Amino acid sequence: MKFLQKLFSSKEEIQKAEILLEERSPICPITAIVEQDTNVVYFYLWGSESSNFGVKSCWVRNLKEAPETIDESELKKGNPPMQTKQFCRFSKGQEKLKKEDLEIIWFEEGDGAALLLNQKIIAVIPAWSGFGGFKGYARDCIGEGEFSWELKPNNEIYKRVELANKSWQVWEFEPNPFTAEQPRILDVYTEQFGKSEKYFSIDGIDWPPRGLYLRIGDLKSVFATVGLSLFPMPTIEMQVANRFDHHRIELGMILNKKIDEQETKDLANWISGQAAIPWQNVTFLGEGHTINFEVFSAEKFNSVLLTNSLDCLPTPDLGEYRESTINFLWMIPITQKERAHIRENGSEILIKRLNKLGDEVFSLNRKEVVD
Repeated sequence: MKFLQKLFSSKEEIQKAEILLEERSPICPITAIVEQDTNVVYFYLWGSESSNFGVKSCWVRNLKEAPETIDESELKKGNPPMQTKQFCRFSKGQEKLKKEDLEIIWFEEGDGAALLLNQKIIAVIPAWSGFGGFKGYARDCIGEGEFSWELKPNNEIYKRVELANKSWQVWEFEPNPFTAEQPRILDVYTEQFGKSEKYFSIDGIDWPPRGLYLRIGDLKSVFATVGLSLFPMPTIEMQVANRFDHHRIELGMILNKKIDEQETKDLANWISGQAAIPWQNVTFLGEGHTINFEVFSAEKFNSVLLTNSLDCLPTPDLGEYRESTINFLWMIPITQKERAHIRENGSEILIKRLNKLGDEVFSLNRKEVVD
């Protein structure tokens, strides 16, 4: 009801509106809602308050004859607007939808979704909805309307939805993707870093499953995530030319110290939280990004830099998953001054300075590389 209260201003309109379908994203804090009143059907994606996702809306169909122009008075009341006649494939209106005929297919990233009517796509809200006047695609729209754009038969979004549907279906069978990929990834880590003494489950017994490889040595300790790469990160496709080269990651950390049992648990818990950042915050992690780091008593090093661009860093080759490259990003502890330098100048200069330190970058006692 909180969702409706934000969209409508009067109790009368709230009562008239009917929620036909409500479904949570399998991996992001986003809820899909299909709503129908006496005039129109809309498809919404509603992000949690903890993310910057907001609310995205897409017109699906008019239930009455389309107006010639947008009814500004209805907009001021907070009522969902009807699509104007020039953008309607069925200008006289269409029949009401039945909830039993509808289903949602989520994108693999969990930040976009398609609405299906009797197994046929009728509307799509992708990640780039809300930018450049674009709201989403609708089958019954013609051209680029105010509240949705035409979903043409040759739109590549059809293939994307089909592949996404298959990606969710494989979790229903054994071996599921995690069961299959976990030993492969661990084999890569074993070959690169040596046999693991410990392995943590870092998913909190919640879906999706995630794990953490640990090798605790007398002089060096290695941590590496297992399973993040099974899901592509949200929103990254709006920042890079080819999302398949960037949207799957695993994370790791090397420290030049032997870690006791409590420190191991503390660091594992912290890494668990960072592993969920892309999907919980509907964002992505990449080269040069920074994250808060508040573990141990090393208050000087209170952030980490994500990178795989230092010469001293191992480069585990994790291959591909579902035709996407799996990137491994190391979390390098940095100071508050170093993080501020990155914010002001970008990460390239600092990475060059850290590179000169060699293995010393793994030490929580190293000197700062900025004044």
